[in-house]
Amino acid sequence: MSAKVLIVAVVQTLFGALAAAASFWLSQAVLSVRDAGLSITHPGALRLVVASALLAPVCAVTGMALGAQLRRSAVSVVGSVLLLLFVPMVLGERRHLTAVLAHTTPLKAWQRLAAPGTFEQPYPWTVGGRVAGVRAVGGRRGGGDGAGGAAPGPVRSATRRPGRSRRAAAR
Repeated sequence: MSAKVLIVAVVQTLFGALAAAASFWLSQAVLSVRDAGLSITHPGALRLVVASALLAPVCAVTGMALGAQLRRSAVSVVGSVLLLLFVPMVLGERRHLTAVLAHTTPLKAWQRLAAPGTFEQPYPWTVGGRVAGVRAVGGRRGGGDGAGGAAPGPVRSATRRPGRSRRAAAR
């Protein structure tokens, strides 16, 4: 399966690069007639072309991963369209949870790379990364013992075998 993923990623990267480069140069040829064209050296132009080129392999590998999990072609196609196109439209930037979830989608990443200049958001991308990093290493908020976890105590079974008394089950 890894060889299939590698081949799809390489082919889609080449396709994405070809499509993004052709789209950029064709659109700039049309715009240059009206004196509105830009060169590839214009600030942000190369970044946008590269982001557009990488969108194809990211979506292809995401679709393959979803297809491997769902194991049904029709469900996988519908799920990929929902995951890559509709879910990012529903997720907003106003609440922390939806902002973190939105920042994991390829569409929002492409929009972030395509946006000119800098802009302020209520929940910047680094906050989601910091929260995910802290949770990945096992940290928690407010354990009370200074070590980030609960104090150890006796472990008791919540169930008892039928026919045993409560006193025998507690031992």
